[in-house]
Amino acid sequence: MDIKIIPTGMIQTNCVILSNDQKQALIIDPGADADEIQAFILKKGLTVIGYPFTHGHYDHICAIGDIHAACPAPCWMHPLDLAWAFTSRNQNLPWYRQPDPATVPDIQKAWEKDGPFSIGPFEFETLFLPGHSPGSVAFYFPKEHLLIGGDVLFKGSVGRTDLPGGDTATLFRSLRRLAKLPPQTRVLSGHGPETTIGDELRSNPYMRQALGA
Repeated sequence: MDIKIIPTGMIQTNCVILSNDQKQALIIDPGADADEIQAFILKKGLTVIGYPFTHGHYDHICAIGDIHAACPAPCWMHPLDLAWAFTSRNQNLPWYRQPDPATVPDIQKAWEKDGPFSIGPFEFETLFLPGHSPGSVAFYFPKEHLLIGGDVLFKGSVGRTDLPGGDTATLFRSLRRLAKLPPQTRVLSGHGPETTIGDELRSNPYMRQALGA
């Protein structure tokens, strides 16, 4: 599995593109810069087969209308975030560009329960990890020791909890879940550089606080 990370938008949200030898691709969290995302897809000759979202904040979803129009495929989001992601400026980031409702494709509700999920040949586990937002999820690929975690955990930090629907105690419970993953697990966060679970267990003050260290 090949991995491409494209930082997008004013706050450099990481759009993650996974692809395989059959040139099939998943686009995770297309937050902005649809032209750049599409250019990469065309350059590599990829066929998009799905758009899973880690959560519903605008900086993770704003390019979906444009990129989906060019590369249509099914989309999924947890219902607790889907309830407001494309309709409520008060529930989201008021200073960020709101998607045009007329361009938003059908988004399917998914991941009410943790467990295996597959999109074509891509098989992974979904982890419900609220705290940064009510419906935050992560996508865990155990064979690859890979976690695509959205804004739950960053290198040396965590996602903010002061937005509507955020909650620090809930986020800490989610961090305790992540702490149980193998330490070699590679973490691709929604912003910033990648890290590993082991590195964050050793040095992330929020992870250590969540674990009572």
